[in-house]
Amino acid sequence: MIEHKLIDKELHQIIVRPNPSMPWPQLKKIYSIFACFILIIAIILSTINLYLAIPFYGVEVIFLGYALYISSLRSTYYEEVKISRFDIEVSFVKRKEKLKFKYVRQWTNFQYTSQTRTQPSTISIGSENKKIYIGQKVNESDRKKLAKLFKTIS
Repeated sequence: MIEHKLIDKELHQIIVRPNPSMPWPQLKKIYSIFACFILIIAIILSTINLYLAIPFYGVEVIFLGYALYISSLRSTYYEEVKISRFDIEVSFVKRKEKLKFKYVRQWTNFQYTSQTRTQPSTISIGSENKKIYIGQKVNESDRKKLAKLFKTIS
């Protein structure tokens, strides 16, 4: 998913996010539906005196909740590219960790290599011998949109 915002006349902000499997509110709904379903099964089992299976259903619901929470936390990664008149600033943000790179716009080039049979396409921003890759966690169509966006801005 690519978001482009024009902050000033000459300041562009591009946010690149991988496509999440499900947003957090939808995960909570699915988890609560699944927990209610397991509760109904546990009530039915308790009416026919099968109490030994009930703790296993509780453990299953706890593990499912933990797995959904971890997958939601890992999908908070995004890349932010700010292009101003003189500078290009690239930030890789994962939860609270932030890794920043700053380049001079006149000395920096965007490079797009198209996909081959064995390798996906890549977008890199480089200056001299330093190169960083952007959009590695998005699909091919989003990478193509991002490359076109970088061409139009620079």
